[in-house]
Amino acid sequence: RLTEGLDDKPKVRFYNKGKDVYALPDQLTLTNREFIERACQIAEAQAMSGKFVPKVMVIGTHKDKLGIDCEARLKEINKELTKILQKYDRVLIRKSEDEVIFAVNAMAPVGEERQQYTEELQACIQKAAEETGYEIDVPLKWLAFHLDLDKKGGIVRKSECYKTGEILGMGRSDVDKALKYFDKVGLLLHYPDDVPDLIFTKMDS
Repeated sequence: RLTEGLDDKPKVRFYNKGKDVYALPDQLTLTNREFIERACQIAEAQAMSGKFVPKVMVIGTHKDKLGIDCEARLKEINKELTKILQKYDRVLIRKSEDEVIFAVNAMAPVGEERQQYTEELQACIQKAAEETGYEIDVPLKWLAFHLDLDKKGGIVRKSECYKTGEILGMGRSDVDKALKYFDKVGLLLHYPDDVPDLIFTKMDS
């Protein structure tokens, strides 16, 4: 959340069509700074195992709330993040040489602005995958599946996901795999252990 400081403890919230509909009960115990550093430390530790090199992408929401101070605020955040994350270059996905954070308006309606965010994030993820020697082979049905969920917006029940999958010729196991994949790359959120029947397709935290 770009409206918070790096030393603030974030509280995760979910929105549906601009309305606050769900929040995790407590603030995270880590600050934004600590949370980002911890993610990089875990990724770096896994990379040292030699099996694969996981990547970390820092996405800042509420870009639309920064107003006329947007560019100055982003420059300040990027400068601070660059300083504290410089030793994690191997696992960090950067927007550019001088930019660590991907600033978005997560509440942007379906349209040109939202499409621009999607294409930018996907391109950076693909580039990072290619640099580490991995190929991301996403079935065409999965992409159609995600587009349908994105159109529904907000919070979607898993039963609706299965119905969409059935129309696309996907079995339940394929739907579960697709949900797991899109959750991992940050295009939706799914908590199968805590709220197994709900899929959060548009989130702001």
